[in-house]
Amino acid sequence: MSKKHKIYMCRNQRAGGAGCIHPSSTDIFEALTAQASERKEDIEIIAGTCLGHCSEGPNAKIHGGRVFNQIQVRDVTDILDTLISGRRAKSP
Repeated sequence: MSKKHKIYMCRNQRAGGAGCIHPSSTDIFEALTAQASERKEDIEIIAGTCLGHCSEGPNAKIHGGRVFNQIQVRDVTDILDTLISGRRAKSP
């Protein structure tokens, strides 16, 4: 049975700054969710987790892996490809 892989996308707003609330955050989250569901991998997209990179938002993080800063909708495929290639690289 395969392990569920997670991508966290910060959707928080930091006091005194824009943080990860960006006009395109909803579009990015929806694109991540849609593309993840199209793949034959067990991927969960989780919204709302602060990643500690507030001034560089919008941000997404692969569980146990890379943080992506200042992401845009066009970065979604790369994020998912990085998740999949990283998992395969660690598999026996």
